[in-house]
Amino acid sequence: MKQRTITGFFILLVTALAIVGKLLPHNIGDYIFDVFVLIIAIIAASEMSNIMNKKGTKVNSSMTMIFPLFAYILLIFILDYLDFALLVSVEILGLFIYFAITFIVELIKNKDYGAKDNLSTALNTTISCLYPSLFLILMCCINHSDIYAGIPHFSIAFVVLIFAITYTTDVMAYLVGRTFKGPKMAPRISPNKTISGGIGGLFGGAIGALLVYLLISNTSLQTILNMYDLSWWHFGLIGLIGSAIGQAGDLFESSLKRQANIKDSGNLFPGHGGMLDRIDSTIWETVFIYVIIAVILL
Repeated sequence: MKQRTITGFFILLVTALAIVGKLLPHNIGDYIFDVFVLIIAIIAASEMSNIMNKKGTKVNSSMTMIFPLFAYILLIFILDYLDFALLVSVEILGLFIYFAITFIVELIKNKDYGAKDNLSTALNTTISCLYPSLFLILMCCINHSDIYAGIPHFSIAFVVLIFAITYTTDVMAYLVGRTFKGPKMAPRISPNKTISGGIGGLFGGAIGALLVYLLISNTSLQTILNMYDLSWWHFGLIGLIGSAIGQAGDLFESSLKRQANIKDSGNLFPGHGGMLDRIDSTIWETVFIYVIIAVILL
């Protein structure tokens, strides 16, 4: 328990420093945060390829790990030329291009294999790039959303929102589930999660989002609330829905591990498992917040 607490504090500290770094002048902090996200994406992609291979689904692990860099370079080239909502469309198009590249790599690498086998490996590799790498690239899109909003530090409010919902959901789900216990939420997928913990997590997500609203309303970021007519109940609702989506993402990753017959995605964090174990909720909440920002900026 002590080791888990120390590791959890370290993860929280590094995340907080990466977010605070976004306040550095001349967008330096935004690119530092990009590096932070890319490191997470590459490690998570490596773990995802291992899960896929242990499931008996053959993927090209190297191509899976390289994809975050490919997607990020593509993003940097298109940032100044597209609407925020269209960024993900180009990234998905890039995924199809990456599929073609992977197929060619497989053909060159495995000349003795049939085209069908190489095509299957390329397709499986592309799927493993979609989750988690492409989802995490959306965090970089959010990180540069200041460009589209025209408000200094617009992005920091939503980056904080993502992590606030994640952490408060996890804490409340753990505390409430441990206190009240009761029926299991999905015993075949994740035997330790209870319905009471899930409900507690929903309230935790709402609380986390409301705390972010209080933070924004008492700083220069209040401009965001005024310009887009956002009130406290908008944040509460976002926190509630984001928490539900995050918990669904947690169960999704647990299902993948079950299929691969493993307990943790890795052993990077003592007491916490691998990178995917730590960001399984964050990935899906990032997608949700990306959609929210796209709607706001329409």
